[in-house]
Amino acid sequence: MGWMTHDGSWFSSVLQKYGAKAASDLNRQAILAMSAFEVPRLKKALGMEEVTAYEQLREFIEGGFDLIGADFMQFKRIYPGADIIRWEEPDNGCFAYKGIKRLGALDDYDCGIFYRVEAWLKGLGIKYTVTPEVHGCLRHQGKPCFREYKVEL
Repeated sequence: MGWMTHDGSWFSSVLQKYGAKAASDLNRQAILAMSAFEVPRLKKALGMEEVTAYEQLREFIEGGFDLIGADFMQFKRIYPGADIIRWEEPDNGCFAYKGIKRLGALDDYDCGIFYRVEAWLKGLGIKYTVTPEVHGCLRHQGKPCFREYKVEL
């Protein structure tokens, strides 16, 4: 998991030098910038030219996380209808929450896990609404950690 070690070390370094808010903001900026490269590369690796239907989106998300995910990143992905994607924290807890908590930065952390999903949707040109719309970390706020995306395809 060399890239995850780098990601955590990068966040920690920015946190130490510029503070938790800057580290969180820059992390989200990097996620959005990365998606401009990641989305086309994943489409190519998955043999997909376009993602214009719900089933294609499901294949993209599942295939994408099979390619880039790690065993400890096991967020539950549920597809309950023709336009809904629900993501839930895994039973063993969120790896990002655990890492940011160790760094003592939860008060100023905006979730990067769900933001990556949103960056993929933006990169695919898919309009969506998200419930709940969250700022910060739901788990840190003592609430269940999930997002439900209603997509327009």
